[in-house]
Amino acid sequence: MTSFNLSCKRAARQFILLAAASQCALATEPIQPAATAPSDESAAIRHHHFKRLNERLTVEPAVLEGRCRYESDIATPPPLNRVALTFDDGPTAPGTENILEVLKKYKIHATFFMIGEKAQQYPELVAKVRAAGHDVVANHSWSHPNFHDIDPARQAGEVLRTDSLTGAEGPKLFRYPYGNSTCETNQLVREHGYKIVGWHIDSCDWAYDRTGAIDAREAISCGVPRQFQNDYVGHVLAAARARRGGIILMHEIHPNTLKSLDAIVAGLLAGGFEFGMVTDADFQPSLR
Repeated sequence: MTSFNLSCKRAARQFILLAAASQCALATEPIQPAATAPSDESAAIRHHHFKRLNERLTVEPAVLEGRCRYESDIATPPPLNRVALTFDDGPTAPGTENILEVLKKYKIHATFFMIGEKAQQYPELVAKVRAAGHDVVANHSWSHPNFHDIDPARQAGEVLRTDSLTGAEGPKLFRYPYGNSTCETNQLVREHGYKIVGWHIDSCDWAYDRTGAIDAREAISCGVPRQFQNDYVGHVLAAARARRGGIILMHEIHPNTLKSLDAIVAGLLAGGFEFGMVTDADFQPSLR
């Protein structure tokens, strides 16, 4: 890369940083992640989103890549006008069953990235997912820690303790909690036959969940335009149009997601999108 291009790249990132900082100055809280541990899952996701934004804006991309920080970010274009729904952090009652009802209504399938200790607690829900034809029940770690904060031995335990969840015959898929990856676990999961699944479209359902709206700081982190800061369904549909398809990240633990899922599916179908699975051949270039 020429020195001119490098200078332009640094200038562009600095411009983004200043723009983000100026917008965040209007909020009552700074964009920096809190020093204390998050008290609930939404707070934890918010914490890691803000930390990711800071790192993206202040650390050279080559440094982040060398540290394997964000393997879940997908730069590969999705198959044209094809979407794949994915649901993290289950199984939950009644969330899993509510999702299954919507998927059955529209005769589509999805991928469920399940937390091992929850799957152990609700084996009947895991069975219902499989019985409904959603044969991809994927590994989302045992207890959902931030892999950036735990040592490689515990990372391995989180993956391998949940390994049996996928089943002997099913495809082996892994998604990092919060999308926070490490070089050690990248190597581990690939040695055990897993593909790492990230996302093209982050629904940011956690941010809309409290009030139905997303605040200015969260909108910057999630890339939500102003016109959709009070419109969760509109944000997801607009993001799908902008990417022309892709793997969509949602969480079944958020009531607003469950309430809005029917409208999202209907809107995607009305927009001409086809539904597939992350295991389909045309999604394989997007897996890692």
